[in-house]
Amino acid sequence: MRDNYITNLKLTLAGGLAFNRLVFLILLLGIFTQPVLADLKVHKISFEGNSTVGSSLLKEILKTKEKQEFDAKIYRIDQILLKNYYLSNGFLNVWIESDVKRNGDQIDIIFTIAEGVRFLLRSINFTGAQLLSESELLNFFKIVPDDFFQSAKIEEGLNSLEDYYFNHGKPYVEITEERSFDDSIVVVNITIKENETVYISRIDYSGLKKVKRFIVGRELVIHQHDMYSRIKIEKSQKNIYSTGLFDFVGMELRAVDSTRSRAILVVKVVEKKTKWVGVRFGIGYEQEIVFGGTFDFTLEFGHRNLFGTARSVYLNAIPSFSYDFSQKKITNPKNQFSFNYIEPWIGYTRTPGIFRLAYTQVRPLYAANYDYFTSAFLVQHEYESNWRISGTIAYNRVQILEGDSLDQEYYQITRGQDFIYSLSSQLVRDTRDNYLNPQFGSVTDFNVKLAYTRTRDNNQQGTTTNRFIKLMFEWDRYQKFRFQRKWIFATRLKVANIFSFDQVSQVPVSDRLYLGGASTVRGYQEQLLGPVRFDQNNQNPIAIGGNLMFLSNIELRIPLIWIIWGEAFLDIGNVWFQSSKFKISDIKSTSGLGIAFLTPLGPIRFDYGLKHRPENYESGGEFHISIAFAF
Repeated sequence: MRDNYITNLKLTLAGGLAFNRLVFLILLLGIFTQPVLADLKVHKISFEGNSTVGSSLLKEILKTKEKQEFDAKIYRIDQILLKNYYLSNGFLNVWIESDVKRNGDQIDIIFTIAEGVRFLLRSINFTGAQLLSESELLNFFKIVPDDFFQSAKIEEGLNSLEDYYFNHGKPYVEITEERSFDDSIVVVNITIKENETVYISRIDYSGLKKVKRFIVGRELVIHQHDMYSRIKIEKSQKNIYSTGLFDFVGMELRAVDSTRSRAILVVKVVEKKTKWVGVRFGIGYEQEIVFGGTFDFTLEFGHRNLFGTARSVYLNAIPSFSYDFSQKKITNPKNQFSFNYIEPWIGYTRTPGIFRLAYTQVRPLYAANYDYFTSAFLVQHEYESNWRISGTIAYNRVQILEGDSLDQEYYQITRGQDFIYSLSSQLVRDTRDNYLNPQFGSVTDFNVKLAYTRTRDNNQQGTTTNRFIKLMFEWDRYQKFRFQRKWIFATRLKVANIFSFDQVSQVPVSDRLYLGGASTVRGYQEQLLGPVRFDQNNQNPIAIGGNLMFLSNIELRIPLIWIIWGEAFLDIGNVWFQSSKFKISDIKSTSGLGIAFLTPLGPIRFDYGLKHRPENYESGGEFHISIAFAF
């Protein structure tokens, strides 16, 4: 009988110096024994006794391949894979053993197989069910009579059937299964004792001190007088955790009386401290102005539960750093100081709103330096189908710190102050399995920004206005490489365009499009792919950005040893000053290799990109160092 009660799972991390030393020794052994195993090559794989299944098909099942390195761990996994294959095809009594014969630095692997009789499923019979008809019950099982008998599919069907009952008011359901055999024929008999239908008569709370009860109650998707549903209880538990107010959230079901048809749902919580101070180290990536992956230090403090209402406020300071190989120095391209207020529920829904005041210093190596002040309000809602939608209304004031020597009419770059009023929305679908090191999935990102700007020129003491719309689309995909399943094949496509509605088409430097660097087109210095001007000595290029951008990346990520991965990439793209200047022949391409170390902070990456068509003032290629993969 399966467990019919909701239990609280606690993970306890225990250890000590001796344990850490043991782990360290195991890692050392793994490192130093790897070269020994790598010296052995698989010469031949053969099978004996496989009268029903061909050897070529069995070889496709194996992870070990001929002419490749021998790995003892994978070899042991192969034996399990072979047995599972036979079991899934009805050979319930299969017996497999293997032998390894070594000749110098080569190995022959022989699998001896006694297949036995192949079993067929005659029928699945049910007794005791009242909620569902026999045809409805059979729909939970991905196997039909006269199929090869597969225990795994029977177990999957039983689990699905149990889930159905648990989610339809039957937490005390009892499901038992018996199998009868007649030669090679199997009959499965399933007995269902549904027991009481349970309703939630009351919801109690335990552990609440400073958090008000309604804050927890509004996160529940199961309510008083509802029929018991495990999936709703688990969703409620997840929602309560997502508030960030609790270290622990548990659910307990208590019967009210001996009939067990009415129950009390007890929500148990352990609150976090309301005030907090934190120091974090991580990565940063700018959507509109790309510095590459920066190393960010964050110092912040705040209150996560104002007046017990789950509203929070915090202050933070984030200096960002990166390393530039061309100048061989650490740079500080951005410093941000912000005040943030979070309203967790907008419009009586789980839609948080964030009000932010921020002051940011932008000091890129190869573009204009400026400061900007931001006042913004952002609303964001996440859906269970991996979709996320957000909207932002903002006011920005941008102060250009240099640029008096610019030809304003030619470069159409503002001098002085820009006042930007904008309304933007973003639609994202993210199905990645892992944010830092995705193995499969995709990201689709569509961004629209409508802006009105007033520019105050320091020299001419005049004011100009402009209205523009900024469109940006990005699609990233991650999948197993077709010819080598351990490799990851990553691709990205990104396009953006800025359309001006006024004759004066000046776009603030903070909104222009830039490419080049560790996170876009490797082989180019940060932001220096696209329109540039030169300093007063006519030597060093300075990015001026553009209104049209195209970017595409193809990358193979290859596991090498332990936490070390290799990369091979092809990056193409460019930025055009105006959309009318677009030419396919202007698209630049680079290719290169890299190495990444997978750390708890994210992959630390070292890349070298080679330009295929460098300009006269450009180098042939560039080194890059960054945290996180390029995309």
